[in-house]
Amino acid sequence: MKRGLLFAITGLIALSVGGTEAAGRGFGGFRFGGSFGGGGWGSRESSFGGFRSDSWGRGGFDSFGGSRESGFGGFRSDSFGGWDRGSDFSGSRSGGFAAGGGRAVGGGSYDRSWTGSGGGSFNASGERRFAAGPNGVAAGGSREVNATGPGGRSYSSSSQRGYAVGPYGRTVGGSRGSASVSGARGTASAGWQSAFAGSGHFSTDLGLSHYSSFGAAHVTGWGRSTAYWSHGYVTGHAAVIRGNFGYYGAFRPAWYTAHPGCWVAAGWAAGAAWTAATWPAVTAWCSIPAAPINYDFGNTVVIQDNSVTINGTPAGTAQEFAAQATTIADKGQQADPPPETEWKPLGVFSLTQGDEQQSNYVFELAVSKAGVIRGNYYDGLMDTTTPVYGSVDPKTQRAAWTIGKKNDRVFEAGISNLTEDQCPVLIHLGKDRTQQWMLVRQEQSKDEK
Repeated sequence: MKRGLLFAITGLIALSVGGTEAAGRGFGGFRFGGSFGGGGWGSRESSFGGFRSDSWGRGGFDSFGGSRESGFGGFRSDSFGGWDRGSDFSGSRSGGFAAGGGRAVGGGSYDRSWTGSGGGSFNASGERRFAAGPNGVAAGGSREVNATGPGGRSYSSSSQRGYAVGPYGRTVGGSRGSASVSGARGTASAGWQSAFAGSGHFSTDLGLSHYSSFGAAHVTGWGRSTAYWSHGYVTGHAAVIRGNFGYYGAFRPAWYTAHPGCWVAAGWAAGAAWTAATWPAVTAWCSIPAAPINYDFGNTVVIQDNSVTINGTPAGTAQEFAAQATTIADKGQQADPPPETEWKPLGVFSLTQGDEQQSNYVFELAVSKAGVIRGNYYDGLMDTTTPVYGSVDPKTQRAAWTIGKKNDRVFEAGISNLTEDQCPVLIHLGKDRTQQWMLVRQEQSKDEK
């Protein structure tokens, strides 16, 4: 995998140092070149969407509006590696920073690899860069991901992103990328490019990188908002995901044996995990009032401009809404049901984002009579599984859960919505981000019954 060019930010620096307001003329890409040596840095011209800069020099910064200023800088490089339960991982990361005279520039790179005992592998590498000056800030980055599952399925993606904020809060930026998935049913690929310009503040994040293809390849973005999805879009997209599903052997006796450490419900017959729950059965099981509360995110529940409305009624801020979901999930994490606890399966669901044609991320969910949620998250590409922990709040009927006992990714849906064939699901990522994805119920293959 390619390594990042440290300090290669010059393609974004003109906005921050030259006093030019971003005009929003589009997204052009990245072009870097230069050298390092002699106690200072040098760079050829670089470009990003029409922004350009020249050089900056030994003592700090040079050609910043015609003045030279002193500064300071630093560099750090780390590497890591290890072995755990038949898998091994390794990687490195490095970065640097320089500042002076009210201006700053920096960047870094990373390269991470993971190989599982079942034969799956994953590699991610990328770069991050930023510049800040009296008149604005700019940032950009790139990422490449490649993964191969034990069954021969593969996933790859690449992307580039750049953002700039000029005087008076003017913003401009864009992204471009591509992704492809290959498996026994064929290959699907997609490419994208976007650009934006406007006013206001925003924060950037280049994603969470856990050792799973979900965490590294898909968790990106900023802010909190929901989008309206029509009934036709939801049902049509769900049909595509079901048509490309290939993990019918999961959550059966042989699968549980092959995945030590996964959650297993005592007393279930073979294939019970695939049983779809009905709303009347769930209300009787969990002693929830019979009238369902519909959490159709983007329709009945809308997050916009840091506020939440439920059926048109204000329901607090987006941060408060996310914190409530974390509290519900944490309650389930703290619960310790005895081994003889009875569990009702809610079913098996594919987790999908946007217009993806195929999903390798699968949830098995179940609920106890006390409203505790357990199950498994299965990364089919990597052939790895992690137990799920969560609960249902009987008053609000919100179900929230986590992958493992970490609250950096909290999933939530209405418990009544989980009895439907497909439903939107929110993913609360840390304190500042919420994304809207979709859960698609999968039925057990006739060949596996």
